Parts: sequence; structure tokens; C-alpha cells
Amino acid sequence: MNVAMPVAQPNQVHGQSSTQRLRDEGLSDSDRKYALAIHLTALLGVVIHVALLVPLVLWLVRKQESTFIDDHGREMMNVYLTCLVLVPVCMITVIGIPLAIAWVVATFIGFIRGAMAANRGEYFRYPMTIRFLK
Repeated sequence: MNVAMPVAQPNQVHGQSSTQRLRDEGLSDSDRKYALAIHLTALLGVVIHVALLVPLVLWLVRKQESTFIDDHGREMMNVYLTCLVLVPVCMITVIGIPLAIAWVVATFIGFIRGAMAANRGEYFRYPMTIRFLK
């Protein structure tokens, strides 16, 4: 006997948005904007290399106050640590150069997607990133 089971629509799932990401409903506006800044300042690091330290400083300042900020900061540090390991290793091999370029492009797109997720109050994971900090 086939019985059709009702399927929950994405908007009906408590704690998740239509993108199926975990969402913090009780998040303050300042925490969302702070996590947004962590992702957007990473883009600034492309132009001004000293700015690569800004997401680290932002994360260290507020990681004890908000688990949301701590999660986004850890994810950004995982991206940086992966970059420190992956890019030099890829650059010494011929096939690694296109892979490193693809990873960098995907990461830049991830900066924007991570910022958008943070602004919506959602948790975000960068693709192709080693989780050094859990």
C-alpha cells in the first residue's frame, strides 16, 4: 500500500530558511552586521593586504559574546589557513596552478555568499575548505 507522506516546504521548517541553511532566529541586528563585516573585510584584503588581519581581529574581539560571530569567524580563519596551505602547494605543480586559481575564484564568490548568509542570520560553510578550527 502506497501512502503519500506530506513533505515539509522549506519555509515551514523551524530554524531554517528557504535555502535550507541553519538560521538563528533570535539573532540581534548588530551580530548579523558584525558577521557580515567579517566576510566583507576579507574582500578588502585583496586590495590592501594588511586588511587580511581585520577579519581575525573582528573575530577575536567578539567571539566570546556570540556563537554566531564565533562560527562565522572560525569559518573565515579556516579559509585563510586553507589558503596558506593549498596555494603554495598547488603552485609548485603544473596541474596545481589551475586548481589554485579555481579555488581562489570559488573563495571570492564564497566571501559574497557568506556575507549574504550572515546578513540573513544564517550559518555558512565555504566550499573546498579544510576545517582546521572546529
